[in-house]
Amino acid sequence: MSETFQDPAKEGASRLLHEVLLFNDSLKHSLCRELEINETDFDALQHLTFGTPLTPSELAAKLRVSTAATTALIDRLSARGRVVRTPNPADRRSILIRPSTGTVELVVAAMRPLFDASSESMNNISAHEQQIVTSYLEHVLAAIHGRIDTLAAAATAKRGTQL
Repeated sequence: MSETFQDPAKEGASRLLHEVLLFNDSLKHSLCRELEINETDFDALQHLTFGTPLTPSELAAKLRVSTAATTALIDRLSARGRVVRTPNPADRRSILIRPSTGTVELVVAAMRPLFDASSESMNNISAHEQQIVTSYLEHVLAAIHGRIDTLAAAATAKRGTQL
């Protein structure tokens, strides 16, 4: 049996990435408690706060939930003043969902300590090291997106064979 050489730096990076992914769930849960919202609502607010206004269908696709569930989510967030519906200038039959000004401030304030700590860490390393970190994170993000797409396609195929 051949032994494989494990690079300690690569092994450490993989272990730390695993911890980041695990603790991200805990962080999200804690932020939801602080903001007094459920995790799906929080995910929606993150997409809207840190992205562009979305149609209900686009939001449903990002959240990977049904359009009916998204309508209920939008109604719930709208009733709480968290989002506003505006006409879609590109399609007068459609609406866009935007976070309210107060929501943007609330979400950014909740996330600010994490953003600040991340920025401080990046500012304490060289430009070359920043490029390496950025490249690594881009590859990890591409792998995550690839895995999500693969799992979604498998689930769709599985549903197709069950009909």
